[in-house]
Amino acid sequence: MQIEIITVGNEILSGRTVDTNFAFLARALEAASVQVGWHTAVGDQSERIAEALHAALGRADAVVMTGGLGPTPDDLTRKAVATALGRPLRLDEQVVESIRARARTLRRTLPASVETQALIPIGAQLWPNRLGTAPGILILEDQKPVMLLPGVPQEMEALAEEHLVPYLRKRSRRVVETFTLRTSGVFESALQEKIGALPQGWSGASLAYLPSFFGVDLRVTVAGDDAEPVERVTGRAYRELRERVGPVVYAEGTHTMDEVVGEILLERGLRLATAESCTGGLLAKRITDTPGASRYFERGYVTYSNASKVELLDVPAADIEKHGAVSAPVAEQMAAGAARRAGVEVGVSITGIAGPGGGTEAKPVGTVFVGLSASGSTAARKFHFAGTRYAIRERSVQYALDMVRRQLQALPLEPRLDG
Repeated sequence: MQIEIITVGNEILSGRTVDTNFAFLARALEAASVQVGWHTAVGDQSERIAEALHAALGRADAVVMTGGLGPTPDDLTRKAVATALGRPLRLDEQVVESIRARARTLRRTLPASVETQALIPIGAQLWPNRLGTAPGILILEDQKPVMLLPGVPQEMEALAEEHLVPYLRKRSRRVVETFTLRTSGVFESALQEKIGALPQGWSGASLAYLPSFFGVDLRVTVAGDDAEPVERVTGRAYRELRERVGPVVYAEGTHTMDEVVGEILLERGLRLATAESCTGGLLAKRITDTPGASRYFERGYVTYSNASKVELLDVPAADIEKHGAVSAPVAEQMAAGAARRAGVEVGVSITGIAGPGGGTEAKPVGTVFVGLSASGSTAARKFHFAGTRYAIRERSVQYALDMVRRQLQALPLEPRLDG
């Protein structure tokens, strides 16, 4: 089954709102062995919504639309779809009563316009929305499902999990298995060279390289009509891919580097402190994004100035004068100072030039040193990151976390595909 997802809203096309609804739906459908073949974004204009719907029905087996089901004048999806499919809108008294009951429960007076959400295309099936007033709508158009969901993320996600995904899973006859290996420290080209062409025996499989600031994700998708061969190929692909790139794999699925580092620290009974200059606290922020980080994260120092490095981390002023704040000796002493001052076993530091200014011929923008203090020793690695200030800071944090991971797992600090 091939699905097209259509997201509706001027705010999506303007870039003011990130289309997280599509990302959620695509992941949820993939997990249910339903493939997304197309994605369209369209503004709040009836004609364009209708055009997008007709195009989708011409190529997809089912259509999911999200957004434009609210009570305001720019919420046009319901009317546009009804017109496009020749299904006049009728007031559904059960939906009206549901809206009024919700208002009573919340002890709120809802404007009369809210009841426009009870206008439903003739012949549609409704999915109750326990978090809002606009129900999900299912229409079978020439046996092709057209499913309308609200644009409010929490409402859309609940309706998708409770109704949309189970419905499509029952209709889908295609078996799809996926897995993702997350790598760090090597470029996409190096991974491709190591992996080469898809090995024989991977029938029905595809491999996607997904680079980001955090590394390169390798996502394998295997599709077929029967579960047994799909599962067999998936297992073989997983084993062979791990054999080829295992040394640089840090996680699977959606597991993040900060989660992995936290788990290792908890397992070893260790605590961590950070010292940051050019990243300005981003490393500490990433670590504490994980719930329960207080069990292993003690504190973070943001030592942006040279004076703060001396005062808070005991970095000798003479070393800053001799080597510069952006240097291996200073990075090492920042990490050691953070661990010592915080009374913890592991310290990690970042000092660098994030730009856009401040670079020199000897130390251009993107020069970053990561320091590490653990197991009674200190070390530092030098990096040259390309890109914007944002990119340099994000990459610095990811590599710092990976350096902690590698040290604690007794791996070489320099990522290598050959182990």
